[in-house]
Amino acid sequence: MTALAPSPSAPLTASTVAHSRAPRWTPWITGLVLIGLLSAGLTVWGVWSGSRSDYYASIALSMSKSWSNLFFGAFDPAGTVTLDKIPGSFWIPALFVRLFGFSTFTVILPNALAAVAATLITAVTARRLAGPTAGLLAGAVVAVTPVLVAVSRSNQPETFFVLGLALTAWAAARALKHQSFWWLMAAGGFIALSFQTYMLEAWAVWPALAAAYLCTAQPVLRKLWHTAVAGATSLAASVLWIVIVALIPAGSRPYIGSTLHNDPWEMVFGYNGLGRFGSSTADATAYNSFTPPFSGSAGIFRLFNEQVAGQIAWMIPASILAVAVLGMLRFRLSVTVFLGVWIATFLAMFSAVAGMHQFYTAALAVPMGLAVGLAFGWARSRRVPWAQMALIAIAAVTALVIGFSYGGYSIVAASVQLVLAAAAIAMIAWETRRVAMIRTWTALVATGGMLLTPAVWSAVTIANPSSTNPVAGGVADMGGFGRQAPGSLGGGQGGPQAGGQASGGFGGQAGGPGGAGQAPGGQGGFRGQGSAAQAPNGGRFGGGVTGADSTALLTYLKANAGDAKYLVAVFGAQTAAGLIIESDGGSVLPIGGFSGNDPVPTLAEFQVMVAAGDVKYVLTSGRGGGFGGGGGTGASSEIMSWVEANCTSVTDASVSGLYQCSASSAGS
Repeated sequence: MTALAPSPSAPLTASTVAHSRAPRWTPWITGLVLIGLLSAGLTVWGVWSGSRSDYYASIALSMSKSWSNLFFGAFDPAGTVTLDKIPGSFWIPALFVRLFGFSTFTVILPNALAAVAATLITAVTARRLAGPTAGLLAGAVVAVTPVLVAVSRSNQPETFFVLGLALTAWAAARALKHQSFWWLMAAGGFIALSFQTYMLEAWAVWPALAAAYLCTAQPVLRKLWHTAVAGATSLAASVLWIVIVALIPAGSRPYIGSTLHNDPWEMVFGYNGLGRFGSSTADATAYNSFTPPFSGSAGIFRLFNEQVAGQIAWMIPASILAVAVLGMLRFRLSVTVFLGVWIATFLAMFSAVAGMHQFYTAALAVPMGLAVGLAFGWARSRRVPWAQMALIAIAAVTALVIGFSYGGYSIVAASVQLVLAAAAIAMIAWETRRVAMIRTWTALVATGGMLLTPAVWSAVTIANPSSTNPVAGGVADMGGFGRQAPGSLGGGQGGPQAGGQASGGFGGQAGGPGGAGQAPGGQGGFRGQGSAAQAPNGGRFGGGVTGADSTALLTYLKANAGDAKYLVAVFGAQTAAGLIIESDGGSVLPIGGFSGNDPVPTLAEFQVMVAAGDVKYVLTSGRGGGFGGGGGTGASSEIMSWVEANCTSVTDASVSGLYQCSASSAGS
């Protein structure tokens, strides 16, 4: 037998040392690479010809023009007004634009890569807690979450938040496993980082993290102290951008978008905080908080209505069962509490918020993936057949219910998934400890039995890009994003049909911007074109400015604007966004900001701009507000009336609604 191994006294050769140091290509590494490739294929492939939100694309372009614009999140290249949120989700896309130039690819690719990173980090986190099977299944759940795939193929600011949540979970797992204060601080730091991308929603993780850490086996006072210090530090780090901006004089920075008083605190905690819930303490109408109508009415069954279920609900029942399984199988209590409270908090939050895009729910991908992966992996390592079977069965039944409710290819996918689930359950009942290959095949079949239908929805999304309201999968029965199809899951309030008008939405309410986005609806994937015209290079304009008109307009403006600071002033964020893109970062003044109701500039300030020669041309086509709801009011309305009364209509610019203002106009 001694011939099977080198003698201890035998000298080690260079080849022996190199072989001993070579990394082992284990099934875990193979699986992780495959999941990474799957995620990359679903999120990256084809985005170079994908669909972008021009509003957010113009922000990345504007932010790339200067470091000041980058920090503040300026909507326009001149740095007049910011976007309507903390700009953390746009810092990396703006840097991509600065380094590689502006294109649809450069503004979407960072989001796609963030989704891949979130998938891999979730897998690594679960493996650390419960082994390779748990890690690979957790990563697979995140990789094929349909709404995450859809939003990562757009430039909507959601995917970096999901990445922040994955990093938070990674640090939290270490904090809970090792009862480590410093890892708890790291988790709090990642929550603060996530706050820069999606603001208050990031803090919804803290109740789960605090409750979990208090369940660790440490002296009570120590746990309380650690939690308090980490929480306070996380809070301070979260609001650092707000504090810095608030301390800078208003004249030395852009106006803070979507606020009444040019206040970053108001933007975060008013417009993007309580205003989203229609709170009586924060008047959503006054803030003009945009509450998208795409997800039906708030309520306990919202996440299972026709508009949302196919995006995220596939694994909700399985994740709830998974938390129960972890508790029954005596998995680490702190981790079980962490995932249980996290999932419950997010489910309650998305059920209660006044209005939301479906893609907001992509934030559930990480905790659900961890819960399902850990429960199945733990049950598998402990040889508990009933738990494995129950998780597979509930995922398959959920897919069957949702799939048959939507119809079309979803029925076929769900039926095949049910067959795979039945096969996996039979294999679990038959497998033995001595048949390693059978166990491997069982795990693969079980994965298909849990994830096939959402994976199909994710794959279909590649051929059906959407930007303003990214959604995944879909069939003809879905119709528009407001139509209830026969056999739908119920619970959702019908909204407007694709391309129609939405109260407070994107679809071109009277006085609002021309519908620029794509609404869900249509054969094969929720697609329904809005009412906007397609401009060259992907630009879209509201208010009747078509692609040909925009080219002629920009040619005229560049030839006649002279040394004016602004190429043109416009009403409506979408019109401004399209012109910024078409002019490759030309200085466009977006009167009223994102919502159309921001008092920037006021009438008096606008008159000063005209008198100083900073503004020479004003485009009134697309009049009204931005995305926030009704038409522009207050300052925007006053400026509109003043322009029409005191400036000269331009008749030779091949576009209607263009006015020329002069110093003599300002004196009127």
